[in-house]
Amino acid sequence: MSFKDVVDRFALVSSLEQEEVSRWVFVILDCINYFESMLKGKKLTESESKRLSHACAVYAYYKYSLYNFSDNSSKFKAGDIEITKAENLTDKAHAMWQQEKSEISYIVDFDDFAFMRA
Repeated sequence: MSFKDVVDRFALVSSLEQEEVSRWVFVILDCINYFESMLKGKKLTESESKRLSHACAVYAYYKYSLYNFSDNSSKFKAGDIEITKAENLTDKAHAMWQQEKSEISYIVDFDDFAFMRA
């Protein structure tokens, strides 16, 4: 996976400015390392590598949303009618990650869990 490719895709997914993205480089690097550890030395085609880079960027965005939790709710009242809009960044990022995870399951399975005997 290319670090630059993951960072560029993270910027696209998150809609953050480059200055803000640079603050999250360590989280992105941790996500890249996590993805590479899950591959266990598996050789990827170029298209699989790009697909994994995008999924890694979405995973990094999900991690960003967990660390940068904010409630984006707003209220509007007109007479007796009150409308409340709540948009939770973490829920949105989690849904994106679940979708990406299912789309890359043919490359790497993040849901694989087993007890190992030492």
